[in-house]
Amino acid sequence: MVLLVAAAGAQTPVEIATALSEAFSQAAELVKPSVANISTTTVIPGRRDPFAEWFGMGGFSTPAQEIHSLGSGVVIREDGYVITNYHVVRDAQSIMVALGDDTELPATVRGSDPASDLAVVKVEATGLTPVQWGDSDALRVGEWVIAIGSPNGLRYSVTAGIVSAKGRRDVGIATVEDFIQTDATINPGNSGGALTNLRGQLIGIPTAIMSKSGGYEGVGFAIPSNAAREIAEALIEQGRYPRGWVGVITTGVSRRRAQLAGTAEGEGLMVDRLYRDSPADQAGLQPGDIVTRCNGEPVTGLSALVQAIADAGTNGTLKLEYVRLQRVGNRIQAARGAATVQIVPQPVDGEGRTPQGV
Repeated sequence: MVLLVAAAGAQTPVEIATALSEAFSQAAELVKPSVANISTTTVIPGRRDPFAEWFGMGGFSTPAQEIHSLGSGVVIREDGYVITNYHVVRDAQSIMVALGDDTELPATVRGSDPASDLAVVKVEATGLTPVQWGDSDALRVGEWVIAIGSPNGLRYSVTAGIVSAKGRRDVGIATVEDFIQTDATINPGNSGGALTNLRGQLIGIPTAIMSKSGGYEGVGFAIPSNAAREIAEALIEQGRYPRGWVGVITTGVSRRRAQLAGTAEGEGLMVDRLYRDSPADQAGLQPGDIVTRCNGEPVTGLSALVQAIADAGTNGTLKLEYVRLQRVGNRIQAARGAATVQIVPQPVDGEGRTPQGV
């Protein structure tokens, strides 16, 4: 049996644990007024059966449906701006934001960035309590964090965990990925809420979980606060976040295609689709091409292509090296090629929507 005896003037184990518990409580109390509950309503139009009138039925064979969903958000400005995930408010006909004092207000989408899965909504209010931004670059793996949101509609739920990893890319959640991984419990409804450090500073926006059951299994992902802050400021000022675009939708390379192309498994991205007259289309890329290098660097996932576009800017160029599989007689041959692709500003339609892909 080991007996722990505190040295003179030192804290006992109970006192240390109590101090840590107090740190969690203080952080939660500091952030709570800035965390919002977001509820949305989406109407799916009914469908008319063209043969219904023949049988005297009339009307719609499938009535319109209202889909209600819940998520979370974080107040980032005292004049009513709230950051959340794009997927929380996507296609919503109505949005209601419940603030920390239980005030419920209608909201409109100020701007969205589907590539990063972020959006900013606006409520008509002043004097709100904005969250204090933290520096996500300063986070360390193993550091304590807390998540605050509305999992399954349970408002202001607080969970705790640690930073499990940083810089998680190519997870398959969003086009632009650079996630903080945490084991703080995150469930449906936490999306768009707050991930904070023990100083009560926002260091991430919980976005998704990796789960086979649909519930928490110890792996959650959050958008780093530094990226979220930059994107949010652009959405407030411009309604969108300016990104470069080349007009290609990619997918992974199957083992069979990799064998035929002579590439290593996990290397490259396959061009799945091209937008007509897009820069990639004009540069001569074709569906089925396997892009292996970008500006001289290996392409190991979508994040490599996304980062290259970001580094080059909205008027830069990309040099893409690719392998094209061609049928010659009864054989499949691999031909290597290269294309210089001009980057252009990402197009936006009249409703503020951006195209898929990069």
